[in-house]
Amino acid sequence: MAKKDVFKIDNYLITIGILFLIAGLATTFLDPRSYNDLLVEKSPGSYTFEDYEGRTLEEVQQELGSDVTVTVIEKPFIRPIIGISGLLLLMVGVYYRKKENKIHSIWDALEKTKEGKLRDLEVSLGLKRSFILNNLKHINAQLGAYYVYISAKDTIVDGRLMEEHTLSVKCTGCGHSIKKKVSLANLEKPACDYCGAPVPVAELSKLRKDVVNQFVWDNTSKKSDFNLAIFIPLLLFFWPAAIGYMVYKKNLASSKNIDMLAKFTKDNLQNVSAGGNIRI
Repeated sequence: MAKKDVFKIDNYLITIGILFLIAGLATTFLDPRSYNDLLVEKSPGSYTFEDYEGRTLEEVQQELGSDVTVTVIEKPFIRPIIGISGLLLLMVGVYYRKKENKIHSIWDALEKTKEGKLRDLEVSLGLKRSFILNNLKHINAQLGAYYVYISAKDTIVDGRLMEEHTLSVKCTGCGHSIKKKVSLANLEKPACDYCGAPVPVAELSKLRKDVVNQFVWDNTSKKSDFNLAIFIPLLLFFWPAAIGYMVYKKNLASSKNIDMLAKFTKDNLQNVSAGGNIRI
């Protein structure tokens, strides 16, 4: 299974942030101009550095002689700016990485069981209810992921389990054959039409397992139009614009995917009496 990477952009932000930070700090601390006041040119191409040490520029010039050129050093400011920008990029990247790890924990939990009570997820993961619901869209923007929240059941389920499948079993109560369309999302428990006995859990679990193993997802609709050729130059020359571009593309991709999932849900919920609202 491929490694989960919901945001992806945090990888670039952290890597480039570290490089900028190291470059800015190293060149600032290694540059003698950061520690000296005056540049002394004794001959073309030959330089030394001096500090005022309580003297005026004229006094320093007199002490060194008229055959040398003494100029006041303008402290480098571009390099510290590069270092500060790197630190900011790193902080933003770490923020997204921490958020991403929390989202991955939600995804991992849902991936194991294909569904989960929201309250159970809150307790087991230590996350707020609003955080879980608000970030379903980020999980659903990934290949092979499709989860919906059923408010009446306070449950998040894999939407593909809400499709109806044919179940053929013999009733354990009266012996009649049961053949009906059922949803595998545990929203409603099917029962025998003759005696009302519920269908054995083992039979539903077997059908559910068979269906889950056959899940095939159409990946073509989730291809991103995020352009690194635009993002990288923006990140290098004006990183706030790069962050804005990233957020815009992420929201656009999520919006398109939610529309697609909403249509899928509507098409497959016509005969599922779950009740309540559905949130993707």
